[in-house]
Formats: sequence, C-alpha cells, structure tokens
Amino acid sequence: MDANVFALVPTHHYAGIKGNCLVVPRSHYENVLDIPDDLGSEFFRTTRRLAHAMRNAFGCEGISTRQHNGPAGNQDVWHFHLHVFPRYSNDRLYEGQKVPYTTEERIELAASLQTALR
Repeated sequence: MDANVFALVPTHHYAGIKGNCLVVPRSHYENVLDIPDDLGSEFFRTTRRLAHAMRNAFGCEGISTRQHNGPAGNQDVWHFHLHVFPRYSNDRLYEGQKVPYTTEERIELAASLQTALR
C-alpha cells in the first residue's frame, strides 16, 4: 500500500469474522521496539486506509487493531505486524476460535478490499 508497508489477508480468521488483515513492514523488524520512528506514520496511514476500506467493503460497525510484542505479550510471529479486524455488535471476536480461510475466500476478500481502496 506504501513503499515500506503492505497489507494482506492472513491464512485464518477468528470467530467467523471474515475480512481481517495484517499490516506489515516490507523490511524486517522483530517487534514494535525495533521499528524506526519514521515508519510509524506510514504504518498508521496504511492502517487508517485499510480501516476505511473495511467499512466500505464489509459494512462493519467498527474496527479493532491488535499487536503483540515478546513472549509475555503473546508474540508468536517474529516479524512486526498489526492485526486489523472488522467488527460488528456482539461479534465475540476474542472468544472465537482460529479458523483457516480457503484460498478462494482470501482472494475474494482481498479483491473486495482492493476495490474499496480505489
């Protein structure tokens, strides 16, 4: 989405809430403690653009973001990334199970978001 940051539909969703994405820097940074200050504005801009696209593409009522750092912070992927979730009233996101997307679902969701980003 920018020279230093991109977004993608991951391989899974939670609680049946589809359309979640990851915002990821193109360069490697292990966690938020490692990213340079000047990358922050691009990261925020990409996250905000993606949030608007989710509202337009999916008609969600809200957006949540989530990011983990270090073992005690539940980090399990050692490359900085930010989860962005479309949210709906009483969706129970944090109570749901991790469920894989099919390849076709990922392609369809990504296409919807690309259209909404234009």
